Amino acid sequence: MELDKIEGKADDKVAWGSDVAAQMLRRFGIPYMSLTPGASYRGFHDSVVNHLGNKDPGMILCLHEDHAVSVAHGWAKVTGKPMACALHSNVGLIHGMMSIYNAWCDRTPMVIMGATGPLDNVQRRPWIDWIHTTRDQGAFVRSMVKWDDLPHSPQAIVEGMTRAFMLTQTAPTAPVYICLDAGLQESKLEKEPEWPDLARFQPPAPARPAKEVIDKAVALLNKSSKIVMLMGRGARNDEIWNARIKLAERLGAVVMSDLKAGSMFPTDHPAHPVVPFNVLPKFAREIMTEADLILSLDWIDVHGAMKQAKSVGKVTAKVIHATLDNHLANGMNMDYQGLPPVDVALACEGDIATTELLAALGAGKKDPWKAKPAPKQKDTGGDVITLNMVAAQLKSLFNDANEVGFASLCKGWPVDIWPHQNPYAYMGKDGGGGIGSGPGLSVGVALALSDMGKLPVSVLGDGDFLMGGNAIWTAVHYKIPLLILINNNESYFNDELHQETVANTRGREPKNRWIGQASGNPTTDIAKLCEAQGAVGIGPVTKPADVKAALEKGVAALRAGKCCVIDLRIPPGADRHEGASLGSRPTTAAMEAGKK
Repeated sequence: MELDKIEGKADDKVAWGSDVAAQMLRRFGIPYMSLTPGASYRGFHDSVVNHLGNKDPGMILCLHEDHAVSVAHGWAKVTGKPMACALHSNVGLIHGMMSIYNAWCDRTPMVIMGATGPLDNVQRRPWIDWIHTTRDQGAFVRSMVKWDDLPHSPQAIVEGMTRAFMLTQTAPTAPVYICLDAGLQESKLEKEPEWPDLARFQPPAPARPAKEVIDKAVALLNKSSKIVMLMGRGARNDEIWNARIKLAERLGAVVMSDLKAGSMFPTDHPAHPVVPFNVLPKFAREIMTEADLILSLDWIDVHGAMKQAKSVGKVTAKVIHATLDNHLANGMNMDYQGLPPVDVALACEGDIATTELLAALGAGKKDPWKAKPAPKQKDTGGDVITLNMVAAQLKSLFNDANEVGFASLCKGWPVDIWPHQNPYAYMGKDGGGGIGSGPGLSVGVALALSDMGKLPVSVLGDGDFLMGGNAIWTAVHYKIPLLILINNNESYFNDELHQETVANTRGREPKNRWIGQASGNPTTDIAKLCEAQGAVGIGPVTKPADVKAALEKGVAALRAGKCCVIDLRIPPGADRHEGASLGSRPTTAAMEAGKK
């Protein structure tokens, strides 16, 4: 990672309103601030560069506000700590809203710095400052941030940012938004504000459930013999990773993982019989109906899991649910999911429940009550490129698979070929389903993982990448190593399956599912798009015989600290992941011929 260097020396005097905001970010210990520039915060921009010297925080320039938020989101996914990002006025905030929603749904801490044109209309430049001034700019995002503020004095900036930093780190975590008045930013200070002793303004210790509630949960656990642990959101560190394993082994539980949350438990452990999923596969549903107790550790959608399980039988299990997520429920967004029946509610994070229950249960170890089924042989060859083939060949290029951290994984990626064996193996989904966020998130994850000495890899769909592919310019500019593999089926293929379902339900022709979904005419040269931004572009790779050489070149670029993107042409449904079929979408050549 190489930040841009300033000319001359930084002016260390706190002399302007915007210097106060910059100073607060430094005092918080925030190392980076991703941004897309704009005149509404030109004063703040100058303060970070010429007052702080572009370090602590250092600026990470992005080509779109959506990426600026996504980079901060990805960094927090790895570190669990808030990064800063800056958005220009109302227009930049609106541009970044999709990624703010992703971060909100993903419960990610983040300090979003915004700005509005001068609130004093006498100070506004004709036209441009008027259209970039909003009386209540926070209203745009108030339903998807934890708190927002528009401070009106230098001292108010200090207090507002202190409160925001405390709140974004307090569980359940979520973004906060501070809007800076352009007029206040550019006002000269008569004196420095009173700086807080931040040791006295720390987020509170994590909430812990009352002893009687833990005792009630332990009593249920002790009399249950078929326990399912639903492993949801949690911290990424070895200590809590090992505690989760100990709890599962103490209970003899069966563990399930959600791809949305990322790697929270070793997927090759005997207690983990089902590969991680978005939607419960049949075997997972059967396990849910056999269970006599469900222990949810901040599982993202308990109601949805139980509803899916009911498609194969009755769910009779008692439910212990540990979460603080309900504290963020509001009437605007339905990200709080369906209301599950709960027998013991633990008002704490899943990780706190893990340590509290372990302490109360005492020592012991049991075999899981449900055996892991015999592994099916994976076909890693064939006459077309498949994800199985890519995963197997990529894994063979690393001496230790644990040196790799996946920023993203596309649908159908074979976790059984490349299991999650540590907290940084896989960072989870985007949170809000906002397509186009994958490249920006990958850059943010790569920034954090590379700081830790890990090798960042991301597997993205072509639709996701093409919406946000210019985010990789940031990785190239700042020398952030990153390898991106594109699962390119020249389609918004997930939606092809939806259209096939609708057509079949209505008794209509499912072969037309590709219309308005397939993107192969003309085919997009992703490698050239990446080369134009200074990255290493490889592909299109269309033949299985060429996969290994492409991956070898990509891994070499990654190890050399470069950003590399490999365009792998993988036919729709080639890996036969659940619900997929090859269908009848015509080839690019056929579509071109049909239009003549």
